[in-house]
Amino acid sequence: MTFPATDCAFEGFRLTRRAPVAVLSWAAAYAVFIAILFLLVGPHFVTVLSVITEMQAQGQTEPSPEDVERLMQAYGVIIGWAMPLGLLFSALISTAIVRSVIRPDERKFGYLRVGKDELRVLGASLIVSLIMFGVTLAGFMIVTVAMAGAMALPALWLVVVLLSLGVIALLAWLSVRLSLVVPSTFAEGRIVLKSAFAMTGKKVFWPLLGMAIIAGVMAMLVGLLGSAVAAPLSLMVGGNERLIAMEGASVPSLLSALGPMLAVSLVVQAVLSAAQVAIMYAPFSAAYLQLKGAPRP
Repeated sequence: MTFPATDCAFEGFRLTRRAPVAVLSWAAAYAVFIAILFLLVGPHFVTVLSVITEMQAQGQTEPSPEDVERLMQAYGVIIGWAMPLGLLFSALISTAIVRSVIRPDERKFGYLRVGKDELRVLGASLIVSLIMFGVTLAGFMIVTVAMAGAMALPALWLVVVLLSLGVIALLAWLSVRLSLVVPSTFAEGRIVLKSAFAMTGKKVFWPLLGMAIIAGVMAMLVGLLGSAVAAPLSLMVGGNERLIAMEGASVPSLLSALGPMLAVSLVVQAVLSAAQVAIMYAPFSAAYLQLKGAPRP
Protein backbone atom coordinates (compact mmCIF):
# COMPACT_ATOMS: atom_id res chain seq x y z
CA MET A 1 0.00 0.00 0.00
CA THR A 2 1.29 3.45 -0.90
CA PHE A 3 0.67 6.63 1.03
CA PRO A 4 0.52 10.38 0.42
CA ALA A 5 4.08 11.33 1.33
CA THR A 6 3.54 15.09 1.21
CA ASP A 7 0.48 14.87 3.43
CA CYS A 8 2.32 12.74 5.99
CA ALA A 9 5.31 15.09 5.90
CA PHE A 10 3.23 17.83 7.52
CA GLU A 11 1.89 15.65 10.32
CA GLY A 12 4.12 17.47 12.80
CA PHE A 13 2.42 20.78 12.05
CA ARG A 14 -0.99 19.16 12.43
CA LEU A 15 0.17 17.72 15.72
CA THR A 16 1.21 21.12 17.08
CA ARG A 17 -2.22 22.48 16.13
CA ARG A 18 -4.12 19.45 17.45
CA ALA A 19 -2.22 19.08 20.73
CA PRO A 20 -0.42 22.35 21.55
CA VAL A 21 -0.41 21.53 25.27
CA ALA A 22 1.49 18.33 24.54
CA VAL A 23 4.14 20.21 22.55
CA LEU A 24 4.49 22.69 25.41
CA SER A 25 4.86 19.73 27.78
CA TRP A 26 7.68 18.42 25.61
CA ALA A 27 9.27 21.87 25.67
CA ALA A 28 9.09 21.82 29.47
CA ALA A 29 10.69 18.36 29.47
CA TYR A 30 13.44 19.66 27.19
CA ALA A 31 13.98 22.59 29.55
CA VAL A 32 14.44 20.23 32.48
CA PHE A 33 16.78 18.02 30.45
CA ILE A 34 18.89 20.95 29.23
CA ALA A 35 19.03 22.43 32.74
CA ILE A 36 20.21 19.13 34.23
CA LEU A 37 22.79 18.74 31.49
CA PHE A 38 24.05 22.28 32.07
CA LEU A 39 24.41 21.63 35.78
CA LEU A 40 26.53 18.60 34.93
CA VAL A 41 28.66 19.93 32.06
CA GLY A 42 28.15 23.71 31.97
CA PRO A 43 31.76 24.72 32.74
CA HIS A 44 33.08 22.27 30.14
CA PHE A 45 30.72 23.70 27.52
CA VAL A 46 32.08 27.16 28.31
CA THR A 47 35.61 25.82 27.81
CA VAL A 48 34.72 24.56 24.32
CA LEU A 49 33.21 27.92 23.37
CA SER A 50 36.24 29.73 24.75
CA VAL A 51 38.75 27.63 22.80
CA ILE A 52 36.83 28.02 19.54
CA THR A 53 36.51 31.79 20.05
CA GLU A 54 40.22 32.13 20.82
CA MET A 55 41.12 30.20 17.67
CA GLN A 56 38.90 32.43 15.54
CA ALA A 57 40.28 35.59 17.11
CA GLN A 58 43.86 34.48 16.44
CA GLY A 59 43.11 33.28 12.93
CA GLN A 60 44.03 29.68 13.74
CA THR A 61 42.83 26.99 11.37
CA GLU A 62 44.18 24.14 13.48
CA PRO A 63 44.08 23.86 17.28
CA SER A 64 47.35 23.90 19.18
CA PRO A 65 48.34 20.90 21.33
CA GLU A 66 47.14 22.83 24.38
CA ASP A 67 43.82 23.55 22.68
CA VAL A 68 43.44 19.89 21.72
CA GLU A 69 44.03 18.83 25.32
CA ARG A 70 41.47 21.31 26.64
CA LEU A 71 38.92 20.30 24.02
CA MET A 72 39.41 16.58 24.59
CA GLN A 73 38.97 16.95 28.34
CA ALA A 74 35.86 19.08 27.90
CA TYR A 75 34.31 16.90 25.21
CA GLY A 76 35.07 13.77 27.21
CA VAL A 77 32.97 15.00 30.12
CA ILE A 78 30.22 16.39 27.89
CA ILE A 79 29.86 13.20 25.85
CA GLY A 80 30.14 11.03 28.96
CA TRP A 81 27.02 12.66 30.39
CA ALA A 82 25.16 13.71 27.25
CA MET A 83 25.17 10.36 25.46
CA PRO A 84 23.46 8.15 28.07
CA LEU A 85 21.12 10.89 29.28
CA GLY A 86 20.34 11.86 25.69
CA LEU A 87 19.43 8.29 24.77
CA LEU A 88 17.06 8.00 27.72
CA PHE A 89 15.45 11.37 27.08
CA SER A 90 15.20 10.73 23.34
CA ALA A 91 13.31 7.49 24.03
CA LEU A 92 10.92 9.38 26.31
CA ILE A 93 10.18 12.11 23.76
CA SER A 94 10.11 9.77 20.75
CA THR A 95 7.57 7.55 22.46
CA ALA A 96 5.43 10.56 23.36
CA ILE A 97 5.40 11.72 19.73
CA VAL A 98 4.51 8.27 18.44
CA ARG A 99 1.80 7.93 21.08
CA SER A 100 0.32 11.30 20.10
CA VAL A 101 -0.14 10.08 16.53
CA ILE A 102 -0.99 6.41 17.00
CA ARG A 103 -2.99 6.73 20.25
CA PRO A 104 -4.14 10.36 20.20
CA ASP A 105 -6.70 9.81 22.97
CA GLU A 106 -3.98 9.10 25.56
CA ARG A 107 -3.38 12.81 26.19
CA LYS A 108 -2.58 12.55 29.88
CA PHE A 109 0.73 14.20 30.88
CA GLY A 110 1.24 15.46 27.33
CA TYR A 111 1.59 11.85 26.12
CA LEU A 112 4.69 11.50 28.29
CA ARG A 113 5.08 8.27 30.23
CA VAL A 114 7.77 6.13 31.81
CA GLY A 115 6.93 2.50 31.18
CA LYS A 116 7.31 -0.56 28.99
CA ASP A 117 6.61 1.34 25.78
CA GLU A 118 9.51 3.68 26.51
CA LEU A 119 11.81 0.78 27.32
CA ARG A 120 10.93 -0.98 24.08
CA VAL A 121 11.48 2.20 22.08
CA LEU A 122 14.81 2.68 23.86
CA GLY A 123 15.84 -0.85 22.94
CA ALA A 124 14.75 -0.43 19.32
CA SER A 125 16.54 2.92 19.08
CA LEU A 126 19.73 1.42 20.47
CA ILE A 127 19.63 -1.41 17.94
CA VAL A 128 19.08 1.00 15.05
CA SER A 129 21.85 3.27 16.34
CA LEU A 130 24.27 0.36 16.59
CA ILE A 131 23.43 -0.77 13.05
CA MET A 132 23.95 2.73 11.68
CA PHE A 133 27.16 3.15 13.67
CA GLY A 134 28.52 -0.17 12.43
CA VAL A 135 27.79 0.64 8.80
CA THR A 136 29.22 4.15 9.18
CA LEU A 137 32.39 2.84 10.81
CA ALA A 138 32.85 0.17 8.13
CA GLY A 139 32.31 2.73 5.39
CA PHE A 140 34.75 5.15 6.99
CA MET A 141 37.42 2.46 7.23
CA ILE A 142 36.96 1.47 3.58
CA VAL A 143 37.18 5.09 2.41
CA THR A 144 40.23 5.67 4.63
CA VAL A 145 42.03 2.68 3.10
CA ALA A 146 41.15 3.94 -0.37
CA MET A 147 42.48 7.40 0.51
CA ALA A 148 45.75 5.88 1.71
CA GLY A 149 46.07 4.13 -1.65
CA ALA A 150 45.23 7.33 -3.50
CA MET A 151 48.15 9.07 -1.81
CA ALA A 152 50.47 6.75 -3.71
CA LEU A 153 48.37 6.47 -6.87
CA PRO A 154 46.43 9.70 -7.63
CA ALA A 155 44.21 7.92 -10.17
CA LEU A 156 42.51 6.22 -7.21
CA TRP A 157 40.98 9.51 -6.04
CA LEU A 158 38.06 8.85 -8.37
CA VAL A 159 37.55 5.57 -6.53
CA VAL A 160 37.64 7.46 -3.22
CA VAL A 161 34.93 9.83 -4.43
CA LEU A 162 32.76 6.99 -5.71
CA LEU A 163 33.20 5.02 -2.49
CA SER A 164 32.32 8.08 -0.40
CA LEU A 165 29.16 8.67 -2.42
CA GLY A 166 28.34 4.98 -2.13
CA VAL A 167 28.66 5.05 1.65
CA ILE A 168 26.44 8.14 1.86
CA ALA A 169 23.85 6.49 -0.40
CA LEU A 170 23.96 3.30 1.68
CA LEU A 171 23.43 5.23 4.91
CA ALA A 172 20.52 7.15 3.39
CA TRP A 173 18.96 3.91 2.13
CA LEU A 174 19.40 2.21 5.48
CA SER A 175 18.00 5.21 7.37
CA VAL A 176 14.82 5.09 5.31
CA ARG A 177 14.49 1.31 5.56
CA LEU A 178 14.76 1.51 9.36
CA SER A 179 12.66 4.65 9.74
CA LEU A 180 9.50 2.83 10.86
CA VAL A 181 11.14 0.69 13.54
CA VAL A 182 10.12 3.00 16.39
CA PRO A 183 6.43 3.45 15.44
CA SER A 184 6.18 -0.27 14.64
CA THR A 185 7.73 -1.18 17.99
CA PHE A 186 5.33 1.09 19.84
CA ALA A 187 2.22 -0.02 17.95
CA GLU A 188 2.93 -3.75 18.16
CA GLY A 189 4.19 -3.81 21.74
CA ARG A 190 7.47 -5.52 20.88
CA ILE A 191 10.76 -4.59 19.29
CA VAL A 192 10.14 -4.87 15.56
CA LEU A 193 12.93 -4.89 12.99
CA LYS A 194 12.17 -7.38 10.23
CA SER A 195 8.59 -6.36 9.49
CA ALA A 196 9.41 -2.65 9.84
CA PHE A 197 12.24 -3.12 7.35
CA ALA A 198 9.90 -4.95 4.99
CA MET A 199 7.30 -2.17 5.18
CA THR A 200 9.74 0.32 3.67
CA GLY A 201 10.44 -1.68 0.52
CA LYS A 202 10.76 -0.61 -3.09
CA LYS A 203 7.21 0.70 -3.54
CA VAL A 204 7.37 3.14 -0.64
CA PHE A 205 11.10 3.85 -0.36
CA TRP A 206 11.14 6.96 -2.53
CA PRO A 207 7.95 8.46 -1.06
CA LEU A 208 9.39 7.88 2.42
CA LEU A 209 12.66 9.50 1.43
CA GLY A 210 10.81 12.48 -0.01
CA MET A 211 8.71 12.73 3.14
CA ALA A 212 11.83 12.68 5.31
CA ILE A 213 13.48 15.40 3.22
CA ILE A 214 10.41 17.63 3.40
CA ALA A 215 10.07 17.14 7.15
CA GLY A 216 13.78 17.74 7.65
CA VAL A 217 13.71 20.96 5.65
CA MET A 218 10.65 22.17 7.55
CA ALA A 219 12.32 21.41 10.89
CA MET A 220 15.46 23.24 9.77
CA LEU A 221 13.45 26.28 8.68
CA VAL A 222 11.66 26.37 12.03
CA GLY A 223 15.04 26.24 13.75
CA LEU A 224 16.44 29.06 11.62
CA LEU A 225 13.35 31.19 12.17
CA GLY A 226 13.46 30.57 15.90
CA SER A 227 17.16 31.41 16.05
CA ALA A 228 16.55 34.65 14.17
CA VAL A 229 13.85 35.63 16.65
CA ALA A 230 15.97 34.58 19.64
CA ALA A 231 19.17 36.36 18.57
CA PRO A 232 18.05 39.86 19.66
CA LEU A 233 16.88 38.46 23.00
CA SER A 234 20.25 36.83 23.53
CA LEU A 235 22.06 40.08 22.74
CA MET A 236 19.83 42.00 25.14
CA VAL A 237 20.90 39.78 28.03
CA GLY A 238 24.59 39.62 27.20
CA GLY A 239 25.16 37.15 24.37
CA ASN A 240 27.84 34.47 24.27
CA GLU A 241 30.64 36.94 25.07
CA ARG A 242 29.70 37.01 28.74
CA LEU A 243 29.48 33.24 28.79
CA ILE A 244 32.93 32.83 27.24
CA ALA A 245 34.40 35.29 29.74
CA MET A 246 33.32 32.97 32.55
CA GLU A 247 35.61 30.10 31.53
CA GLY A 248 36.69 28.10 34.56
CA ALA A 249 33.85 29.34 36.75
CA SER A 250 31.75 26.92 38.76
CA VAL A 251 28.11 26.22 37.96
CA PRO A 252 26.83 28.38 40.87
CA SER A 253 29.01 31.26 39.65
CA LEU A 254 27.71 30.87 36.11
CA LEU A 255 24.11 30.85 37.31
CA SER A 256 24.69 33.87 39.52
CA ALA A 257 26.39 35.97 36.85
CA LEU A 258 24.52 34.83 33.77
CA GLY A 259 21.08 33.91 35.08
CA PRO A 260 18.97 36.00 32.62
CA MET A 261 21.00 34.94 29.58
CA LEU A 262 20.86 31.28 30.53
CA ALA A 263 17.13 31.49 31.23
CA VAL A 264 16.43 33.02 27.81
CA SER A 265 18.63 30.45 26.09
CA LEU A 266 16.96 27.64 28.00
CA VAL A 267 13.42 28.67 27.07
CA VAL A 268 14.26 29.32 23.42
CA GLN A 269 16.19 26.09 22.99
CA ALA A 270 13.52 24.04 24.73
CA VAL A 271 10.67 25.41 22.61
CA LEU A 272 12.62 25.08 19.37
CA SER A 273 13.72 21.54 20.19
CA ALA A 274 10.18 20.43 20.98
CA ALA A 275 8.81 21.97 17.79
CA GLN A 276 11.57 20.57 15.61
CA VAL A 277 11.39 17.05 16.98
CA ALA A 278 7.61 16.98 16.51
CA ILE A 279 7.91 18.22 12.93
CA MET A 280 10.71 15.78 12.14
CA TYR A 281 9.43 12.56 13.72
CA ALA A 282 5.62 12.70 13.68
CA PRO A 283 5.49 12.04 9.90
CA PHE A 284 6.94 8.55 10.33
CA SER A 285 4.15 7.54 12.69
CA ALA A 286 1.62 8.93 10.23
CA ALA A 287 3.29 6.94 7.45
CA TYR A 288 3.12 3.80 9.58
CA LEU A 289 -0.62 4.24 10.11
CA GLN A 290 -1.15 4.92 6.42
CA LEU A 291 0.78 1.83 5.37
CA LYS A 292 -1.14 -0.26 7.89
CA GLY A 293 -4.43 1.09 6.59
CA ALA A 294 -5.29 2.46 10.03
CA PRO A 295 -7.16 5.76 10.45
CA ARG A 296 -5.12 8.84 11.27
CA PRO A 297 -6.19 11.42 13.85
